[in-house]
Amino acid sequence: MKKLNLGFAILSLLLLTHCASQQVNSLYSGKYDSPRANKVEPEAKASFLQAEKYFFARDYDKALPLYQNIKNKFPKGKAGQLASYRVGSIYYYQQDYTSSAKEFSGFLLKFPQSEIAFDVTYNWAAAEFQRDNPEKANEVLSRLKLSDVYAQGPKRAEIVFELAAQVSRALNNPSGAILAYLAELQLPLQESQRVKLDESISKSINSIQSTSELKQLLNQVKEERFRSKINNRLAVLGLQTNEVPPVASNPSINYKSEPIAPPTINQGLVGSSVGERNTIGVVLPLSGKLASYGRKALDAILLAAKSYFPNLDDGLQVVVEDSHSNPIIAANAVEKLVNENKAMAIIGPLSWKESVYAADKAQELGVLNISLSSKEGISERGAYIFQNAMTPKIQLDSLVSHCINNLKMSRFALLVPNNNFGKEYSTHFWNAVEKLGGKVVAYDTYNPEEKDFQKNIQELVGLNPKHRRMEMAKLIEYQKAQKEKTGREPKVKLQPIIDFEALFIPDSPKTVAQIAASLAYLDVKGVTLLGTTEWNSDQLFQRGGRYVEGSLFPGGLNLASQNPTQMTFIKNYNAAFGTNPDLLASQAYEAMSVAVSALKLSNSADRNEMVNFLTQQNGFSSPLGSQISFDTNRVAKRTVPIFKLNSNGAIVQQ
Repeated sequence: MKKLNLGFAILSLLLLTHCASQQVNSLYSGKYDSPRANKVEPEAKASFLQAEKYFFARDYDKALPLYQNIKNKFPKGKAGQLASYRVGSIYYYQQDYTSSAKEFSGFLLKFPQSEIAFDVTYNWAAAEFQRDNPEKANEVLSRLKLSDVYAQGPKRAEIVFELAAQVSRALNNPSGAILAYLAELQLPLQESQRVKLDESISKSINSIQSTSELKQLLNQVKEERFRSKINNRLAVLGLQTNEVPPVASNPSINYKSEPIAPPTINQGLVGSSVGERNTIGVVLPLSGKLASYGRKALDAILLAAKSYFPNLDDGLQVVVEDSHSNPIIAANAVEKLVNENKAMAIIGPLSWKESVYAADKAQELGVLNISLSSKEGISERGAYIFQNAMTPKIQLDSLVSHCINNLKMSRFALLVPNNNFGKEYSTHFWNAVEKLGGKVVAYDTYNPEEKDFQKNIQELVGLNPKHRRMEMAKLIEYQKAQKEKTGREPKVKLQPIIDFEALFIPDSPKTVAQIAASLAYLDVKGVTLLGTTEWNSDQLFQRGGRYVEGSLFPGGLNLASQNPTQMTFIKNYNAAFGTNPDLLASQAYEAMSVAVSALKLSNSADRNEMVNFLTQQNGFSSPLGSQISFDTNRVAKRTVPIFKLNSNGAIVQQ
């Protein structure tokens, strides 16, 4: 394991790049007449205050020469120290990280005992990190004592630990990042921050491939919950060379001849690996803010159970627990299902936070958990965690592949909401485009509460007058001449520059309809709109009408499908509940079908047998009409159909 100093790592820290007052030092109040200025030599005070005025106004071109002049005139004085610090900061804000690092390192050579030495050291490390020199950043951070970091107070200490974690990740040193996160957890943080740190620690533990590194880490970590995760990871790595006998094949499932076994109780897991045969647990939000979704998923799960065991009294036992839309209650529900009901597997929950807590508890207890969360990363929390949802990556890989490989598109634009959902989907879309040789040529974001999208569209297609001043000037001149000639205002305007074939908008049909109308108003024509599975709804055409005709989006369920499996599922669901199933219901039904298949085929009360079967499963017949299997990260992989909205409002599979 790499040597760990305080140079573990932190969040790109620069916070600096946004606002001077957010720099880690916080030496100044944010006003140019800071009390710090009173400590400089009297003869330097006027120049220093003038420089400070420019600095806090972010007029760095004027501030820099003033500070440099003060440095030269007072090389050993207080004014010289503070001016040097400001010079290093200005270089940083201007993204001249090499000069910034040089200035900060020079400062410490001249003034090693300065009262701002801690701040300069941290910012020197930040500059080195920004110039892609994490080795040096780590070495600089190692000069800081842990006690000195905590002495800075919670806010400043948090920033240092975050930088330490990021440096460690850049050095491929997950243990260093883990110890930095653990140090940060000792601070008084908000609950949301603690949850995020817990997630980062778990992910870092699961990324370690060396058993010796894990054992060394185990000696340094005292918190029992994280020691358990390290032990689980050790168990997983210890199984990579184990073999189990091949299993019999099934008409719809093919198995590898040498499956890899998951962790078992005698390999370091807490709890028993034996459950009650034919008992499956379900954890869903049946009350609280997600109750409507939970009830819909439960209906589909019970329908799947009945399909496999028409008389549940003689076969499958389904035990349901309400998470109350609360992550902690979800984790407790998992524990109850495992310890009291002896469940062989657990399906659910739905939301990211609930799924994280439930997954960690399932991993700790050694029970299969099939999560229904669509957000990436749940299955990475351990060998017992599987994910059956149409994740953003799965959706968008299929959509982009259709556009580039089948429709021969190559240039794309993105207009996305400025929230976590928009960022996640735009990232996956962009990555998929570049992976297949396409290009994103325009990108803009909007406030999720926005109602008027004309300015955003103007940015995408070059209709912002400030970007086309010469054309705008000629247009105004022409309009003036025509009005003088005819007495009427001519109906001419700047034309859009459309250099992309498709526009990706990861938002609801309601918002997409508003954007589509604005596109038409601004004469943005001939562009195919691309969306997510949420567009697979009659709401898209009802709200957008002719403006959204021709839109493309990934889908799951096709109500007009001729696929026998899908037709049977839709018919049975409609007969049972008087309505058609949606994507969530389909995937919940699918998860239960997968779990029941594993139960039947394993013919054992050993929970690990179920995990083995799912790990090796290939070609499970899905109610969505395709075949699924689980990839190496235990995420359900499938061929996602692409749908097109026709002019009559019909949704047709491509």
